[in-house]
Amino acid sequence: MLKKIFYGIGIILILLLIVFLVMFYRLARQSDDIVNAGLVNELLQACPDRPSCVYSLATSDEHTIAAFPIPQGMNDPVAVMAGIIEGQSRTEILQQNTEYLHATFKSAIFGFIDDLEILIDGDQLQVRSVSRVGFSDMGVNRLRVDALHEAWRSNLN
Repeated sequence: MLKKIFYGIGIILILLLIVFLVMFYRLARQSDDIVNAGLVNELLQACPDRPSCVYSLATSDEHTIAAFPIPQGMNDPVAVMAGIIEGQSRTEILQQNTEYLHATFKSAIFGFIDDLEILIDGDQLQVRSVSRVGFSDMGVNRLRVDALHEAWRSNLN
């Protein structure tokens, strides 16, 4: 009798896991069709009211992150940043000119897509990185921009 109960609980747990994985997969597929980027009045958009976004011009501590300083005399800093981004896995640059860059990053497991934007603002590059779907990204966008900061500093040396 006890053995049948354990088998029943095991089957229920396996079914719940399958349902959970299917839900994550479907949510990830939704991110293929959503674009959460683009300039508004020639500025990067503000972060949505969820923790899955960082933005160098944000006013809240939850979303704020440092901009990228442009060294004096650097030619085409957006192209330099594009080179850094292209060196990372599962990335695609959707739009790039001398002032603006829009790239996407795809997660390894379910294929969730995040948007990253760079915009020249005087002597710095403003940055915005945001998940297309879901509420929390478990800090992935912040970690991504932190890694870009490190690569940016290494590239300058």
